[in-house]
Amino acid sequence: MYIKTLLMWLKKMKIKHLYIASIVFIGACAAPTSSYDLLNEKKDKDGYIFYQNEQTYLHVDDLKDKLILPAEGYVVPEYLNLLPNAKREYRSGHHVGVDFSAPFNHPIRAVYDGVIVRSNGYQKDVDIDTYNSFLEISAKVGKTPEDIYNFILLGKSVVIDHGYSLTTKFRTITVYSHLSSIPDDIIAGSVVAQGDVIGFSGNTGTSSGALQNKKGAHLHWEIFFDDSKGRYFIGQNIPTELLKNNIDLLFEQ
Repeated sequence: MYIKTLLMWLKKMKIKHLYIASIVFIGACAAPTSSYDLLNEKKDKDGYIFYQNEQTYLHVDDLKDKLILPAEGYVVPEYLNLLPNAKREYRSGHHVGVDFSAPFNHPIRAVYDGVIVRSNGYQKDVDIDTYNSFLEISAKVGKTPEDIYNFILLGKSVVIDHGYSLTTKFRTITVYSHLSSIPDDIIAGSVVAQGDVIGFSGNTGTSSGALQNKKGAHLHWEIFFDDSKGRYFIGQNIPTELLKNNIDLLFEQ
């Protein structure tokens, strides 16, 4: 209101140069600034493994090597619900990995050389009532708490540290979840080579696992990229129409 009054007064007093300068200044202040969201939307993301902003991203050209598929014979699915960013309303969260449709007890391989960070082959599923109570807690919180996600919903899982061997830009880890079993020699500190069997696909950590049946077996696989500012997941901020193709770029063809 005060700005409008000032402009009217300047115009009335015929102080032309001040009037024009004021219009330019106020227009510049009122103009929308280029935010991260706007830049992010306009960015061509073809070839990006993930994209956080103009300083933090991973492009296929940044990779020193390619990975092998964790479940031999099973490729990255096209169905968007099995890819990153899909909603997981049952736990009030979002998918941050890839679901490979490997059947029960299919061998699961290390996608790259690394060191085992975590292996919980002796973990047993909670009963279905306890499982559902954890989901109710997640609903009340409005998101999936990290402890519930990592120690209940992933089931038997293996985490491998690949260090900076895949890309010098980020420390990389991979996670293999819902396993039916894990070999006894796959323990924290063990060194594994690309292609080593680190577990077998199953349904632990799922409602079927809690019911102790063999339905819904698959491999839930994740890959994360760490730097001093945070952790980023495969497919983060990648448009759905590019998602599968960009993820495929990680793997040997």
